[in-house]
Amino acid sequence: MLAIGASVLGAAPSNAAATTTVTVASYNVDSAWREVSEPKIPHWDSRVVGVKNVINAVKPDVIGIQEAPNITIGPRQYTQASDIKRMTGYAMYQPANGTAEPIPIMWRAGLFKRTASSYKVFEFRPYPDYGRAMTWVKLKSRATGNEFFVFNTHFEVGVGGQAARNSEAVKLAAEIRRVNPSGLPAFVTGDFNDPSGISAPHAIQLSAIGYADSYGLTAARMHPEFSTFNDYRRPAVGDYRIDQVYVGAANGVMVQYWENWTPSGDQLVGGRPPSDHNLIYTTATFP
Repeated sequence: MLAIGASVLGAAPSNAAATTTVTVASYNVDSAWREVSEPKIPHWDSRVVGVKNVINAVKPDVIGIQEAPNITIGPRQYTQASDIKRMTGYAMYQPANGTAEPIPIMWRAGLFKRTASSYKVFEFRPYPDYGRAMTWVKLKSRATGNEFFVFNTHFEVGVGGQAARNSEAVKLAAEIRRVNPSGLPAFVTGDFNDPSGISAPHAIQLSAIGYADSYGLTAARMHPEFSTFNDYRRPAVGDYRIDQVYVGAANGVMVQYWENWTPSGDQLVGGRPPSDHNLIYTTATFP
């Protein structure tokens, strides 16, 4: 029922020309390389069915995807983002540059039109690794004409990556400020690989430019007791909430709802979630 409600909220009512309502999700779907690093986990061809079923159940209007690269494993060429696009029917922006490919942005083309898009590389790494980067799109509501930005990123992982995450946070905030100098409503999706909190480097940098974690802007939350990183287990109680959606609160974005989606039924693959991360989403309105 909650998923249906989110879908309804995602379509801006025709009689509310001055206000746009949008459901924005962040989802790390895990690289197909997992079949090499951890063969016991189901392969991408199986997992993508669960990923598709999660997305089709939630029906977000916009999704920032992480770890969906074009990647070659043995004789096989995987195009993970394109698989998701084909199976869900979303429109997609995915840069051709290899360092940015794991972080596409998808949206419902019937609701929004892309008016601009680009990316910024933070650190370059040669294939088969990928560097850290961000992508962004500027979308226009077909119902209201209102425009907004969505920024998507994936920060460095691991205890030894803290210095990199500090640097990435500074670069992310600087690029958001450069791309959106007029302060249009905006959302930032990502796997930040740092638990949420005011001391996290991305929280500090985003707060300085008027952005806030959507989790803290509403009391209407579902499954806040679970970590967003599930490690292919279900569900995982804890506060390891490294996947987040930030909103431009200073730019008039008002949050109504937040959810940490826990897969079930046909969203599971071999009894496991289809990724080691849960999809999270927020529903918000802006003028």
